Amino acid sequence: MLPEQYAQAFQTGFGLTRRFLIARGVQREDAEEIAQAAWVRGWEYRDQLRAPELVGFWVNSIARNLLRARFRAHTEVWMGERWDPAYSMSLEWIDVARMLNFCSERDRALLEQILEGYSAEEIAQTVGITSTGIRVRLLRARQALRRRIAA
Repeated sequence: MLPEQYAQAFQTGFGLTRRFLIARGVQREDAEEIAQAAWVRGWEYRDQLRAPELVGFWVNSIARNLLRARFRAHTEVWMGERWDPAYSMSLEWIDVARMLNFCSERDRALLEQILEGYSAEEIAQTVGITSTGIRVRLLRARQALRRRIAA
């Protein structure tokens, strides 16, 4: 298959491949990612395609196999730039909750505000002290937490 033919097939078939995956219950972002990976793999092996008119079906089967590989292996299948599949579970928040249980109430409240994305300046305005004072409290809270976890 010529590169120009494949490019034309990509322009007409990419959306169809994405819809093919969405119809099988794949999230929109993941469907786009898998579709792109399938079309890239198709590009790499386009010389093996014997019937150029079937390129859409061929790429959809590649996409289906990529999707199956993700669930079968229970590990991330490299799809390009991103490694974080939508079905993986982040355990970081469980560890954060355990660490926050080691903190005093005042330190815990301060660390929770930082985790929610507030800046030192925003916290300082609500508490009524300077942002430098908040940074010093954060430093001391982290040091105390490290000591308690290490013990």
